[in-house]
Amino acid sequence: MRALEFKDRENWLNIAAERPTGGQLSFQVQYWGINPNHYDNPLHKHSFYEACYVREGEGTYLDHDTEYPLYKDTLFLSKPGILHQIRSKSGLDLCYVAFEIDESGSAPEALASCRELESSSDCIRYGIGETPTALIWRALIEQTRNYDSLNDTLLNSTAQSLLLSLCNAFAEENEGKRTPPPRKLSHHSLRSVVLYIRDNLSADLSVGDIARYMHLSSRSVSRLFQENLQTSCQDYIQREKLKRAAHLIRHTDLGFSEIAERAGYASVHYFTRVFTRTYGMSPGKYRSGR
Repeated sequence: MRALEFKDRENWLNIAAERPTGGQLSFQVQYWGINPNHYDNPLHKHSFYEACYVREGEGTYLDHDTEYPLYKDTLFLSKPGILHQIRSKSGLDLCYVAFEIDESGSAPEALASCRELESSSDCIRYGIGETPTALIWRALIEQTRNYDSLNDTLLNSTAQSLLLSLCNAFAEENEGKRTPPPRKLSHHSLRSVVLYIRDNLSADLSVGDIARYMHLSSRSVSRLFQENLQTSCQDYIQREKLKRAAHLIRHTDLGFSEIAERAGYASVHYFTRVFTRTYGMSPGKYRSGR
């Protein structure tokens, strides 16, 4: 009896459970996935639903501008049109499925319940290890373990049950454990950004650089500064560069070219012009006044 590798199991699921049938709801599956070592992915969005089940590991899930912690037995749902991102430094053991509801093959009364899924603001469930969704998902993966025992009909039926359980899990407001609460991109994220800027002032920093480091969109980084400091990210960087330069001028004997470089200015002439405009005196006069 040949045991299948993860990619083999994915392929079999994508063949045998592409259009799960049975019951009053029909689904079109875009893809199934099994990844025992999922790390970061870029900020993106889909035109369909994507449900992910964390079997092991820790990380974070960004849904629009809200960040959620991820750990074992977490279930989360990316909804159509919503920017989202998965991040993990140590890697996540992740199962996932992307799907759409086939309205043409579904009963009207069943479709009515799916409207709750579309309108619900919920996107995450914690501690789902013994819920029907987790049990069915584990059973589905177990069914794909050995090639000789694969049964397309059984896979199809189990896949249908899983997708129905996902719809129920997120359509019902009180299903699952909701703690800990989501973390808005505020003080914790701002502190990380500020420390990164402080430690990398000598580089030619941009909003895009910071966004990539934080695994956020440039828009989220800009909003972070506007909402918390009432300034733009670029203005904050400029202010910190000048503060660094002023400190070095007053407390060291470094030449102005080296000070300009340490403060992140490629040109000493541009640095002198910006410094003079801001402080009302040249760097030389500022130093002589110490």
